[in-house]
Amino acid sequence: MLTLGISGGFHAPAATLIEDGRIVAALEAGTCESDAIVGSAHRPGRVWPTQCVTWCLERRGASLSDVDHIAFAWDPALITDAHKGPPASAQEAAEDSDEREPLWATLPLCELEWVRRAIGKREAVAGVRAAGQPQWHYVPHQLSHIAAAFLTSPFEESAILCINARGERSGTSYAIGQGATIETLGEAEAAQSLGLLFERLTTHLGFSPGTGEDKVVALAARGKPRLREAFSRIVTRGQGRDYQVSNESLTDLLGPARIPGTMIETRHEDIACSWQECLAETVVGLADWLKRETRARHLTAAGGVFRNVVLNSALRDSGLFEQSWISPVAGAPGTALGAALWLDQTLRAPSKRESVRDTCWGPRFSAEEIETVLVRARLPYGRPPAMTVAVAARLASGKTVGWFQGAMEFGSQALGSRLILAAPSAPSMAETLNDLAGRDRFEPVACAVPSDVATDWFEDTRSASFRAFLARVRSDKRPRIPAAVHIDGTARVQTVERTVQPLFHDALEAFGALTGIPVLLSADFTTRLGARIRTPVDAIEAFASGPLDALAIGPFLLEKGR
Repeated sequence: MLTLGISGGFHAPAATLIEDGRIVAALEAGTCESDAIVGSAHRPGRVWPTQCVTWCLERRGASLSDVDHIAFAWDPALITDAHKGPPASAQEAAEDSDEREPLWATLPLCELEWVRRAIGKREAVAGVRAAGQPQWHYVPHQLSHIAAAFLTSPFEESAILCINARGERSGTSYAIGQGATIETLGEAEAAQSLGLLFERLTTHLGFSPGTGEDKVVALAARGKPRLREAFSRIVTRGQGRDYQVSNESLTDLLGPARIPGTMIETRHEDIACSWQECLAETVVGLADWLKRETRARHLTAAGGVFRNVVLNSALRDSGLFEQSWISPVAGAPGTALGAALWLDQTLRAPSKRESVRDTCWGPRFSAEEIETVLVRARLPYGRPPAMTVAVAARLASGKTVGWFQGAMEFGSQALGSRLILAAPSAPSMAETLNDLAGRDRFEPVACAVPSDVATDWFEDTRSASFRAFLARVRSDKRPRIPAAVHIDGTARVQTVERTVQPLFHDALEAFGALTGIPVLLSADFTTRLGARIRTPVDAIEAFASGPLDALAIGPFLLEKGR
């Protein structure tokens, strides 16, 4: 059975293809050269993942007529209007969306019908036949997040916590998973959304909501919780699963908002720190209720709020659950995966499912395809007999290396295929890597280490293969990897297994053999516009137009000054 999962509209557009429980392909719209946009002067344009759908089908060698089911990670029937009820038709939604609640205006049914038709049109999805009609399913957004967490996890049973900006009606959902089934236990309405509050706070601190939350988390480590009392007025918890979010002005409670691009002051760091403490206390409290309600040994979590590694670490360190699994695609693109997995599990009644060990479900390119691009670019390149040894030697000499290997990762993080690498031994290298990746200099840089030696360098590396948690750097190792150590003595660590990422694992080992340090700094390899590098053309353009010292692309190595 072939199931196509789609997210789009105001949520991050993505497409995934599932065949009998196996993830065949997954791609986000931000990594496509183009995608269909619908909109007008009255309503801003929204991106639909038509190119992602095309690529997923092409990777499988299938056409739309081969797809049995389409799972769209949003259910408009769940959005109700207390005064008028839901629209009776797409036309009615289009005609009176201005008179309805904001959620209707945000994603009216007419646009959902548009994307439903568009993926079957040759002009919208090149090379896809219009013959054959897969069955269309609306899967609730929160359920899609929940499924992306539980159905990729290694657990046969777990409590499930979803916290994001909002779904159709909710921003927080609770569930329990057993085998391949999921039972929802309750939710908090969208108006009470920690995710939306996080976005408001991100804006207040002068960053872009949706992408700037990581910067807020980084600032928090530099501050003190001096404004914790103010946040107690903003977020209040009851005895169980309920909490309330105040609509009071953040300016009245926290002081004037920071103008983007202006200097970051101590008070901004203190605001971030106070918020981080408030968020952790609130979420750990909700997890405590969920533990008592379900008596589950394990926790799985998803939703954009769980892209916060400090929060995830607080959950882990609370001791409420024996193990925690944060969805490797916790953000909105993960709903395309979750919707497809949930539908596949529901309709196919499988006997078992497999835990996800990597997210490399995107485009990969052969040596021949890469060399064709290199020849066309007229750039000198070599083909070293041992790529990992050659890369390790460049890194050991203080160079930065773009790493373009294997299939591209799906989700918000590069975990071994599309990276910028550097040695962690010079403190200044963290700023260098942030500059290359287009990040602010105060943001911590992640690092990678072979899983079999991780505990020699870090104190807690449980469930670290997806870089979802912090680990404290051992005190005797901090002077050897200063660029990887954040201001609070922690590092955002990825443990790399040879069976999962063999080439990246070998590069780490080769660097360790040369330097005695089997740890490398790693940042997402992105274009000048911030999109993850997808194709050989992207990688070569980034190398040629920027300060990157070398590029390891497939079996080929490019270097500047040669």
